[in-house]
Amino acid sequence: YRGAFCEAKIKTAKRLVKVKVTFRHDSSTLEVQDDHIKGPLKVGTVVEVRNSDGTYQEAVINKLTDASWYTVVFDDGDEKTLRRSSLCLKGERHFAESEVNIFFLI
Repeated sequence: YRGAFCEAKIKTAKRLVKVKVTFRHDSSTLEVQDDHIKGPLKVGTVVEVRNSDGTYQEAVINKLTDASWYTVVFDDGDEKTLRRSSLCLKGERHFAESEVNIFFLI
Protein backbone atom coordinates (compact mmCIF):
# COMPACT_ATOMS: atom_id res chain seq x y z
CA TYR A 1 0.00 0.00 0.00
CA ARG A 2 1.12 3.57 -0.61
CA GLY A 3 2.72 5.08 2.50
CA ALA A 4 3.25 1.68 4.12
CA PHE A 5 6.51 -0.14 4.73
CA CYS A 6 6.93 -3.38 2.78
CA GLU A 7 9.58 -5.99 3.48
CA ALA A 8 12.16 -6.63 0.77
CA LYS A 9 15.61 -8.16 0.31
CA ILE A 10 18.49 -6.42 -1.40
CA LYS A 11 19.38 -8.09 -4.69
CA THR A 12 22.08 -5.67 -5.86
CA ALA A 13 23.55 -2.39 -4.69
CA LYS A 14 25.33 0.19 -6.82
CA ARG A 15 27.40 2.24 -4.40
CA LEU A 16 27.71 5.97 -5.03
CA VAL A 17 28.85 8.29 -2.25
CA LYS A 18 29.16 12.00 -3.05
CA VAL A 19 31.68 13.98 -1.01
CA LYS A 20 31.65 17.77 -0.78
CA VAL A 21 35.09 19.12 0.12
CA THR A 22 36.79 22.47 0.71
CA PHE A 23 40.36 22.69 -0.55
CA ARG A 24 42.86 23.99 1.99
CA HIS A 25 45.02 25.97 -0.46
CA ASP A 26 42.29 28.28 -1.82
CA SER A 27 39.07 27.53 0.13
CA SER A 28 37.23 26.53 -3.06
CA THR A 29 34.63 23.75 -2.81
CA LEU A 30 33.96 20.76 -5.01
CA GLU A 31 31.73 17.67 -4.98
CA VAL A 32 33.48 14.43 -5.98
CA GLN A 33 32.78 10.70 -5.74
CA ASP A 34 34.30 8.79 -2.85
CA ASP A 35 36.72 6.93 -5.12
CA HIS A 36 38.58 10.26 -5.62
CA ILE A 37 39.22 10.53 -1.87
CA LYS A 38 42.25 9.19 0.00
CA GLY A 39 41.50 9.05 3.73
CA PRO A 40 38.58 8.28 6.05
CA LEU A 41 35.10 9.32 4.90
CA LYS A 42 34.01 11.43 7.85
CA VAL A 43 32.78 15.02 7.96
CA GLY A 44 35.52 17.36 9.22
CA THR A 45 38.35 15.01 8.25
CA VAL A 46 41.34 16.24 6.27
CA VAL A 47 41.74 14.04 3.19
CA GLU A 48 43.51 14.07 -0.15
CA VAL A 49 41.39 14.58 -3.29
CA ARG A 50 42.55 13.23 -6.65
CA ASN A 51 42.41 15.78 -9.47
CA SER A 52 41.73 14.95 -13.12
CA ASP A 53 45.49 14.99 -13.78
CA GLY A 54 46.07 12.33 -11.09
CA THR A 55 47.65 14.62 -8.49
CA TYR A 56 46.27 15.01 -4.97
CA GLN A 57 45.35 18.12 -2.99
CA GLU A 58 44.46 18.40 0.70
CA ALA A 59 40.84 19.20 1.50
CA VAL A 60 38.35 18.98 4.37
CA ILE A 61 35.14 16.96 4.02
CA ASN A 62 32.06 19.16 4.49
CA LYS A 63 29.25 16.78 3.58
CA LEU A 64 28.66 13.12 2.65
CA THR A 65 25.67 12.03 0.57
CA ASP A 66 24.73 8.41 -0.09
CA ALA A 67 23.33 8.42 -3.63
CA SER A 68 23.55 4.64 -4.00
CA TRP A 69 20.92 2.64 -5.90
CA TYR A 70 19.46 -0.59 -4.48
CA THR A 71 17.59 -3.22 -6.47
CA VAL A 72 15.28 -5.04 -4.08
CA VAL A 73 12.98 -8.04 -4.35
CA PHE A 74 9.67 -7.89 -2.50
CA ASP A 75 7.91 -10.92 -1.01
CA ASP A 76 5.62 -11.22 -4.04
CA GLY A 77 8.62 -11.35 -6.42
CA ASP A 78 8.38 -7.79 -7.70
CA GLU A 79 11.70 -5.98 -8.17
CA LYS A 80 12.31 -2.27 -7.88
CA THR A 81 15.38 -0.04 -7.96
CA LEU A 82 15.33 2.59 -5.21
CA ARG A 83 17.58 5.17 -3.57
CA ARG A 84 18.95 4.94 -0.03
CA SER A 85 16.43 7.54 1.16
CA SER A 86 13.65 4.96 0.59
CA LEU A 87 15.39 2.34 2.72
CA CYS A 88 14.70 1.65 6.38
CA LEU A 89 16.72 -1.19 7.89
CA LYS A 90 14.83 -3.55 10.12
CA GLY A 91 15.43 -3.16 13.83
CA GLU A 92 17.68 -5.62 15.64
CA ARG A 93 14.74 -7.51 17.14
CA HIS A 94 13.43 -8.31 13.64
CA PHE A 95 16.59 -9.93 12.30
CA ALA A 96 17.04 -13.63 11.71
CA GLU A 97 20.81 -14.15 11.88
CA SER A 98 21.10 -15.50 8.32
CA GLU A 99 18.94 -12.89 6.59
CA VAL A 100 19.32 -9.22 5.79
CA ASN A 101 15.88 -7.77 5.22
CA ILE A 102 14.93 -4.15 4.79
CA PHE A 103 11.76 -2.13 4.62
CA PHE A 104 10.91 0.34 1.88
CA LEU A 105 8.34 3.08 1.96
CA ILE A 106 6.32 2.82 -1.26
